[in-house]
Amino acid sequence: MMPSVTSDLQAGFSRLLGTPHCFYIVATGAGAGLQELLWAIPGISGILVGAEFPYAPEATDRFLGFRPESYCSERTAIALALEAYSRAYLPRGAPAVGLGLTASVASTREHRGEHRVFVATVGDTGVWVYSMTLPKGVGWEYRARDGDICDTLGAVALLDAVHQEHPRRLGLGLPAYEQVKRDELAMEVLLTHPLFAVSGKRPEPPANGNGLTLFPGAFNPPHEGHVWMAKEHGATFHVTINPPHKPALTVAEVLQRAKLLEGFPRIFTVGDPLYIDKARRFPGAKILIGVDALERMLDPKWGVEIAPLLSELRQLGIRFLVADREINGTIQTLDHITGAPMDLCERVLRPAQHLAMSSTKLRAATP
Repeated sequence: MMPSVTSDLQAGFSRLLGTPHCFYIVATGAGAGLQELLWAIPGISGILVGAEFPYAPEATDRFLGFRPESYCSERTAIALALEAYSRAYLPRGAPAVGLGLTASVASTREHRGEHRVFVATVGDTGVWVYSMTLPKGVGWEYRARDGDICDTLGAVALLDAVHQEHPRRLGLGLPAYEQVKRDELAMEVLLTHPLFAVSGKRPEPPANGNGLTLFPGAFNPPHEGHVWMAKEHGATFHVTINPPHKPALTVAEVLQRAKLLEGFPRIFTVGDPLYIDKARRFPGAKILIGVDALERMLDPKWGVEIAPLLSELRQLGIRFLVADREINGTIQTLDHITGAPMDLCERVLRPAQHLAMSSTKLRAATP
């Protein structure tokens, strides 16, 4: 990289030290020079959470938790940035930014396809993708040139993501690139692997609910009662991204919720706001709910006919594990629910200190 561009990059990155952000970067080959440029800045550890260089395909698979369809594509850059954001995010910490970069660049042999670079960032402004086609060449000189271009495009993307103007010199000699907002595509990429396993892998979601105990909710935020119930029943946290009567979650909010529920399997879905919707998606499942949630499900004022609802739940093989709750100072149990379908329900207990806990109260108490 030209010394003048290098110095401008580091000058631009030095301004990051004054921004209220933290970030994590990952490059699967070209673009790895970003790590060296950032590392050279004294004090950068205050905002740079980490960096990865998963160069071999197997290393990329491990980083993502799954094998992508292509190792150099817009979707893979987004998937890398999503995982990078997850690693940068800390509850009540500075706003996080994740950057993913993947490229096909010059080598000692001519490639059949185009040389391309894709950079994606995930942050508080949404998901942005930068892409360009590199002038094609063969040999060490062209490879070094491509590496410089990828480093520079990554720097532009990172500075944009943290609302810092990048030095004009960064654009000199940089081939024309496209910059587009990709929130919808990022959600699609995320939901291609909606299950987050405890191991960090992103396996295929279950085809049905057999052997599965779902714990539906918003978990905003999760509390000790949620944790106890999930542990006690080996449950998988289930968050509907577009819940009824609430705004749909953004990509960043889904990743934040996944981080808050770390240590447990959790699955994110769209289009199943009601319990019957979840039952249709996961027939044969056990569903862990509070007694207050069961009472709401059986209330016809929500517009659902109860008799057909219960009949379909029986056909789908659903069983509800119903936890006690303290409501208005009184312990409510399954026995207090008039018309409760006892053949579909099983009472489960919660420790007394957790009965009155709620995410709503926790949000209200958090400054």
